[in-house]
Amino acid sequence: MVHAFVPQHLLDFAEYIQNQEYSAEHYDLQCIDRTIINRAYLSTYLHVQEWILNNGPCNDVKDYSKHDVGYHAAICIALNELNKKAMSKKYADFIELRVDADYNIVTIITPKDAQKALDLAFQIQNALQ
Repeated sequence: MVHAFVPQHLLDFAEYIQNQEYSAEHYDLQCIDRTIINRAYLSTYLHVQEWILNNGPCNDVKDYSKHDVGYHAAICIALNELNKKAMSKKYADFIELRVDADYNIVTIITPKDAQKALDLAFQIQNALQ
């Protein structure tokens, strides 16, 4: 399924996942799956941040929060404030997946996780066109 507005690098990752087999001997390929999750997340982060700044009254995503939070958490808060609650939940799930992929080295990351990241990226970016 090709979307005209989805960056080609995300589509290339999706094709990679469809063709990859995951097994114990492919354990070292986790770095590729972790990278896919990271790139898909950061692409989505930038897209969502731009959407919030273009469609909301604030000049900074952190302005939507009453507390001192980081930019990633502020995105969730801003989406809620802009009545995009379902997207806020998906984005929060994406943050969790990305944190596991980037920082939790004991967590086994599979092609299924990478596919979930791409699905979330497509869903969130589609919803905010």
